[in-house]
Amino acid sequence: MEFISAGDLNERVQAREFTYDAAADAWNWTTVWGAWVKAEQSDRSSLFSSVGIGARSVIFKMRKASRINLGLSFLWRGQFCFLTSVADTEQPGIVEVKAALCSAVNCQKDVDRSPAGCKFPGVLTEKYLGHTQETPMAVTTTTLVLVTSKPIELASGSLVEVGGKDYEVLVRHTLDAWKNEYEIRRKEDC
Repeated sequence: MEFISAGDLNERVQAREFTYDAAADAWNWTTVWGAWVKAEQSDRSSLFSSVGIGARSVIFKMRKASRINLGLSFLWRGQFCFLTSVADTEQPGIVEVKAALCSAVNCQKDVDRSPAGCKFPGVLTEKYLGHTQETPMAVTTTTLVLVTSKPIELASGSLVEVGGKDYEVLVRHTLDAWKNEYEIRRKEDC
């Protein structure tokens, strides 16, 4: 058993909660508390999406907090950390939090029905990239997985703006208690 002492907790994370700002018609990650942690990057992929490709992972050891759950994210060294598991360790009062190092991207839902829509951050992971040669031009089809916090609901067949580009929502995966995943597609002429 690895014993964690107070001196081992030498890096700071910000725990962030997904909150809605009605005046801005936008969801955002808002810092709700901070904690000292021992952080260790891993070469293993963290599977934060059940239908997409994983991301590089980081493991945090920290004092147990009653407010910690998989609905939070961490900000660590300026990087967005999508929490994937929280588990007790053999050492009383210490938990191990696993997270995927991701980049949040700005999104807006219902761009086909509303000029303003609702803005929110999401995380993209790769699903499939295809290329079809058509006469006389080529079409590139990009299929990605958009992972969002649970409050974000997108309808199949609707459009969502991701990073300034419109994508069609193909498939919804909404059974996870903390997040939703959407397979999205964009076709572009080359």
